[in-house]
Amino acid sequence: MSSDVARREEIDLLVEEIAELDEQVAAGDLDVETAEMLAARYRRDIEALQAADDADVDDAGASAGDAGPSRGRRVSGRVLAGFLIAGVAIVAIAVLAVVSLDRGGVSGAEGVAGDIVGGTGVDLDQISNEQMEAVVAENPDVVGMRLALARRYFEAGQFDRALDHYFEVLERDQHPEALANVGWMTYLSNRPDIALGYLEAALQRQADYLPAHWFISNVYVTLGRPDEAVPYLTGLIRTEGLPDEIVDNARTLLAQIEETS
Repeated sequence: MSSDVARREEIDLLVEEIAELDEQVAAGDLDVETAEMLAARYRRDIEALQAADDADVDDAGASAGDAGPSRGRRVSGRVLAGFLIAGVAIVAIAVLAVVSLDRGGVSGAEGVAGDIVGGTGVDLDQISNEQMEAVVAENPDVVGMRLALARRYFEAGQFDRALDHYFEVLERDQHPEALANVGWMTYLSNRPDIALGYLEAALQRQADYLPAHWFISNVYVTLGRPDEAVPYLTGLIRTEGLPDEIVDNARTLLAQIEETS
């Protein structure tokens, strides 16, 4: 198949992906913000392919472009639309985080919160975001409470607020949760290259931090490096006690990688 035909087929596939986004939003499988993010990504890919067509690039360069990052982005887009955003609930990611932090011996927020509020153990579920904001404002160097607050915002999809607090954490402690979640939010902002650095740092800090395994797998696929995602996905599938949502979606992404390799 000639390079110009391959590019046209790639463009046609991306146009179909954009058309399907509206159907997924209507069906409730995808939120509007994510659909817009994916549509913008696909349009950029189309523009790049059209530019390559106009420039009549040589067969070798075109083949590398068609088989590499573009294919990886398309697979990742399907995962985001059909599985990742709608299928893997944030609560499942939260369970991964709890399991990982317990295994890694990294302290959570509860004990620190108890020290701050009255000197006794405190149920964080009974503390409002406003109360927690007041505590961290008065105790800016206390990482645990700030992490708990950032996690609330992250799980609620309030990424601007989550980022503010995670960056404050990172000024004081290279905490794996902060690194991984900043990496994931950066990825959702269409910067997988920068996201990768945060996720690699999270895994350097704690190699068995499972949310980072899931996040980095998707980043590698997006960057057209699916082979590097395979060990992380395989590890998630083999780990006992993980939410079924995570395991099922890891299997699905692994199968898609195998199908497109």
